Amino acid sequence: MVVVAPRIHSAEIQEAFAVKDFPLLEFDRRPVDQDSLVGFAVAWNAELTLTQPLEKEQFLLNGYTIFRNVDVKRWRPIPKDDFLAKAAVLQKLQPCRPGKVSISSVRHALDSAGKIFPLVTVHTERVNRRVCYVGRVLRTSQRTLILSSISPQAEWDEEESYLLKDITLIDFGGTYEQLLARMSKK
Repeated sequence: MVVVAPRIHSAEIQEAFAVKDFPLLEFDRRPVDQDSLVGFAVAWNAELTLTQPLEKEQFLLNGYTIFRNVDVKRWRPIPKDDFLAKAAVLQKLQPCRPGKVSISSVRHALDSAGKIFPLVTVHTERVNRRVCYVGRVLRTSQRTLILSSISPQAEWDEEESYLLKDITLIDFGGTYEQLLARMSKK
């Protein structure tokens, strides 16, 4: 079954949750992102979806991703007989919700993830899809995020400001963010 957005929160996704606690789903976010996102949906509302992504090469869970539902073109449940679903079972993957991360809004998602995880990655794909920004959440306002940026060499940079309306995707708790946090000196 393929579901065309904006019916992302329709009876079909509720049915997927009824079958299992956290369904394995594939999200098509083109043209924002050319690659589909595959992961276990651990929470959703009308504005945002929180997933625990499945790394398709190593078949492991890697952190968490929150994205705007408005950017989802279509989504589909991964059938039990699909290779990805079988791999998840063989790997004994146990998706879980990340503590008290809120998805009531982009602002609350950043605030709550920033309190639990040392670093977040923000994407502004509609502004520049080739760039992401990693850092520590310092504060948010109704319109902006202030991030203490960290370089790929784990060196702290200047504070940067981003408009919340431009943020299309938030990653946290993944291997990259964890390694950068451990390598940093702050």
